[in-house]
Amino acid sequence: MRVAILLAAGASRRFGAANKLFATVRGVMLLDRALALVRQAPVQRLIVVTGSQSRRVAAAVRRRDRHAVLVRATDHREGMGASLRAAARQLRPIDREALVFLADMPWLSPRLAARLVGAARSGDGIVRPGSRRRPGHPVLLRGAELRRLSGAAGDAGLRGVDPARTVPSDRRCVADIDRPAGLTRIPPALR
Repeated sequence: MRVAILLAAGASRRFGAANKLFATVRGVMLLDRALALVRQAPVQRLIVVTGSQSRRVAAAVRRRDRHAVLVRATDHREGMGASLRAAARQLRPIDREALVFLADMPWLSPRLAARLVGAARSGDGIVRPGSRRRPGHPVLLRGAELRRLSGAAGDAGLRGVDPARTVPSDRRCVADIDRPAGLTRIPPALR
């Protein structure tokens, strides 16, 4: 079974006092955009990792998707590694693949996740998009690489991992929103 993991635990430190997931991009809340993108992916189940403002994020997720599995990364201040470990605890033996999405990437192509799945070949542990030599998201984890999530640490998350396969993509796969000005910028141009 293939699951989606949506990381929504960050404190939005670079964004300022507000949690960026509740900001709007073109009239739609950033968290709602992320959930809509994830639900277009070829997955059977969704795990959403919360942390900062966990109750508020969980309530917003429940309004949009009552079937999502919610898990709180209690040590979310550590960084993305804590979120990945929290997600790993929700994986079941039947889960063989996971697509890891970041909640602050509203420009992703809705077809990118399906492209990653289609590009995966036997033996590929990690398949991820890339743009101009920069690794992007979402990231497809399979087999042993998926099981390694339980040992993720620090704030690097999946950075520094050499993927078995990189799928060329446009700049949307590396464009996230870190600061309020990012909400109003024009979406990254396609290649």
